Amino acid sequence: MKVKKMFRSSVAIIMTVCVLIQTSSAFGEVKSCEYTQTEIIIRDDIDKVKAQLIIDTINGEDIISPRSILCILGHSLSRTTVVETNHRFYSTSPRCRSVTYDVEYCVRSGCNHIIYTIITDKRIVCC
Repeated sequence: MKVKKMFRSSVAIIMTVCVLIQTSSAFGEVKSCEYTQTEIIIRDDIDKVKAQLIIDTINGEDIISPRSILCILGHSLSRTTVVETNHRFYSTSPRCRSVTYDVEYCVRSGCNHIIYTIITDKRIVCC
């Protein structure tokens, strides 16, 4: 009798845990669209190589960061603002995501020093 009761209670606990996991995953992320498109706009006119480096960094690509020999004593830093728009990011309206970054980068050639900070991250209506 005790074995049946322990078996039933352990099955009930396992079922409860499974139901909780499934319901929590339903509310976890709203993102479900598989056809997202990303658009990155750099607000200032900068060198094409530096612009591509900033775009690659924001996209999460691993960048080997060589240092210019001139950067031994410090970088020659400049700032820009970058806006990343992910179209069809969310499944419900507003569907798009807009992230604004403050990007600080070294202007010397051959130096890949970049620091970016997220200023805003919001949902927008765009598509």
